[in-house]
Amino acid sequence: MTIRRELPLAPRPEGDELLSSWQGRVACRYNFIPDDLSRWLGVLRDDRCAGFTERDFAPSAAMVQAWAASCRLPEERVRALALSSRPRSRSWYVWGEGRVAGAFRRPVCLACLDDDAAACRDHHIRRTWALVETVVCERHHRVLDEACPHCLDSSGSRFVVHEAAARLACVRCGSIARTMPQERRGGSADLFAAVSTLVAAAINDQSAVRDRMLHVARLLWNPPRPRTGRRTPFVADVVPDLRLTPTAQARVDPAEPLATAPIGWRMVTLLGVAALLDLGSSSMRLGHLSFSLDQMVAWTEEPPRQVKERSVPMAVSSRAKTLGRSDSDYLTLAQSILASAEWRAVQGQDSRTQRRTLNSLIEQVLAERALLPRGSGYRQPCLAKDALCMVP
Repeated sequence: MTIRRELPLAPRPEGDELLSSWQGRVACRYNFIPDDLSRWLGVLRDDRCAGFTERDFAPSAAMVQAWAASCRLPEERVRALALSSRPRSRSWYVWGEGRVAGAFRRPVCLACLDDDAAACRDHHIRRTWALVETVVCERHHRVLDEACPHCLDSSGSRFVVHEAAARLACVRCGSIARTMPQERRGGSADLFAAVSTLVAAAINDQSAVRDRMLHVARLLWNPPRPRTGRRTPFVADVVPDLRLTPTAQARVDPAEPLATAPIGWRMVTLLGVAALLDLGSSSMRLGHLSFSLDQMVAWTEEPPRQVKERSVPMAVSSRAKTLGRSDSDYLTLAQSILASAEWRAVQGQDSRTQRRTLNSLIEQVLAERALLPRGSGYRQPCLAKDALCMVP
């Protein structure tokens, strides 16, 4: 028998909130992480942690039903928080899986979190921050933060209760996520915002464009074939002043680079995609890269294997047909050669001239009888032997 468990305190989800963010705010009230609370509700039955697909993209029906019942919410409202209800595949979302159980490794706008605290409400992670093209907050015009502003660690953050509210805190130093006084602001926010707008327009355009963008992003991260001499992916050459290699900073899945790359490398990848595909005439502003899309394809993709077809040489085929004739046919051909005017004209000359003329006449006769292609250079030894034996 299934035991229905209800939670006495369950905050309501915000309208633009991720499902995992709402689950984290509920779980922190009971000193749990969402996976532990799911086990208590009977949804998870092992020690594994739920990934992006189970938490945010396409949660199971049992997960939706258990959380909706325990928090006294309609199942439709919980199901609407899943990202699969929107016309996007999981490759177009930042998965944001932290390195510690129950942690989020997802870029956030610290100014938006400050607004939540100023309005005396919980921190919550916006759905727009999970879009791969979102690298700048539209409201505050600042680049999203992925590392802790206090200890600069990027292991991730989790929800904790602080001053009777749910707050995102660093899993390493425990500091609450907030903007730092006199923080240094980057000057590339306008450029990244413009690229994000171009990429978003291309994503919403048509499926063919989306597929090609993903293909180019994967090419940027695929390592070149060994014989090219390169040791790093093309993404390291998108920004000329970049000093670090991608492997030194990021654990990126080359099959899903936009979904798994840290925000800095995701910015670089989006710049490369926009420049190579010239999205919205972006080359006018970004300039041309030092490599082309054709070079990436040639250096990263394996060439198609060619199937060798078995072919029979023409000379062999003709020889097989010629050798199939009877001796009387060869004798008739030899007699016609010896009776020809060309052969009689070389009588009395040296043997070398006679042999050259004889071979030429043999080839001509065989070609006329459809036994050998003209000009093939093939010599019929049996016919030559018979003809030479008849030379007086």
